[in-house]
Amino acid sequence: MAQLTPTLALTSSDTGSDAISLSVTPVGGPQANTYITVESPSANITRVATDDNPLGLGAGILIADEVNTKTTFVYVKHLGLLSSNGTTPCHATDDFVVLCNADGEFDMIKLQPGEFAFFPLHECDGSDDGANEIGGLKVEGGGVGAGGAAHVMIEYGYWTRT
Repeated sequence: MAQLTPTLALTSSDTGSDAISLSVTPVGGPQANTYITVESPSANITRVATDDNPLGLGAGILIADEVNTKTTFVYVKHLGLLSSNGTTPCHATDDFVVLCNADGEFDMIKLQPGEFAFFPLHECDGSDDGANEIGGLKVEGGGVGAGGAAHVMIEYGYWTRT
């Protein structure tokens, strides 16, 4: 079994009247360690375009419903680059990405260029009846559904808790 050690650090001296200095790592909980024990299925950090079809299940699907039967820790970063060549900066406000369930029915997170998210994705039962299944993960890019701007590059990975 492999292990992840997530750490979050937030610092600022000018966001309010008090300075922020926060560093968090998991302590206690089910594992009673500072790490998360993970197993397959998982995907190492990789870069894809928001209109890619890495699983053969449709553009933007990163985690299928059937894979997501346990808590899965997900990392996604909007690289701020157009997918057309992978090097040209995208539009700072129009070219956001939205993370939603694999069916594209429930939006969860919106990322602007340079932003990232690391979160535990809720498990599902692996079925897909179209009405009740909220599992899996899909990235819709370039402001799809909000003006149809260009598709962009993201970086992502996921790991399943044992």
